[in-house]
Amino acid sequence: MISKSFFENLELIANEKGLAIEDVLAKVEIAMAVACRDTDHNGDIKLDIDYDKKRIRVYEYKYVVEEITDGNKGEITVEEAKELKPRAKIEPGTVFKEEIDFTKLGRKSVAKFKNTFNNELKTLEREEAFNFFNEKVKDIISGICVDATSDYALFSIGKSTFVSLSKDDIIPGEVLKRGDRRKLYITKVEKTTKGPKVSASRTCKEFVIKLFELNIPEIKDGSIELMGISRIPGSRSKVGVMAIKPNLDARGSCIGAGGLRIKAITDELNQEKIDVFLWKTDPVDLIAQSLLPARSLSVVIQSTKPKQALVICTDEQYSLAIGKGGQNVRLACFACSWKIDVKKLSDALKEGIDFTYNVY
Repeated sequence: MISKSFFENLELIANEKGLAIEDVLAKVEIAMAVACRDTDHNGDIKLDIDYDKKRIRVYEYKYVVEEITDGNKGEITVEEAKELKPRAKIEPGTVFKEEIDFTKLGRKSVAKFKNTFNNELKTLEREEAFNFFNEKVKDIISGICVDATSDYALFSIGKSTFVSLSKDDIIPGEVLKRGDRRKLYITKVEKTTKGPKVSASRTCKEFVIKLFELNIPEIKDGSIELMGISRIPGSRSKVGVMAIKPNLDARGSCIGAGGLRIKAITDELNQEKIDVFLWKTDPVDLIAQSLLPARSLSVVIQSTKPKQALVICTDEQYSLAIGKGGQNVRLACFACSWKIDVKKLSDALKEGIDFTYNVY
């Protein structure tokens, strides 16, 4: 029987590495079998585990035969078995069970056990890490920056795993330094011999979606649905929301009292601006909402296949509707999946464009 302290040490290893004690003991069983190969114990090695008493017994199982044909398969003759257990009823075809005193196996076997167990434990850690991070694909995890330059950042994400973000995956203008904690969106996990290879990003629009789900309970529970999103990382995002639950202010819920909810998101995005607009089923209302904070006077639906519309606004609102470098109208186009052209009211009147004031 193996000592109780050995079992307790295994529990410490399992807790420290975040592994199940059952999985660790399975690796002990493999290591025991390897350690016994160069001894007379060439049968099947199995552990008998009492979790309550923290007791481990090691047993060898051999097939009883009249004559040994292949010793490597773990066979024992009737005569040999009776010598070991004179009072036992032993017949050919039965299984002979014998307890092994591991302390008497010798230094070579003990060293082989340690090496095998350590290697098996590393394999188990890699498998556990892969399974853990593979379940996090398309989700957010937290990481601590351990190294950063202008072109990349390296994050520790737990389970002895690191993820490297390229320049394209770092929010433009964000200065990262060692010790900074950031949230990361996991895009892909690959299994390698050295452990999981994790890919992540902070610039994809899916990252913004997950941040909304994380910070706004009404989105997570389905009371509010994200209908459309577009993003220029580091600059601005537009998010269209719709209330599924009656009498719920979707936009107000996303912004939060005093803007606290949206602030938590913008803080994580290095102060990237976020426009939250109400999603409408009517295309006129939808397009007008998507261009906010600019105020529109008229939305003219020019075509539904492809989706194309002309928006007319006052001359004073024109630059706001277009946005810096065309950002506002471009983001609105992608968020609501319409091609939108914006025209000043003075130009529309001059050109004789037929329109009605249909935005209220």
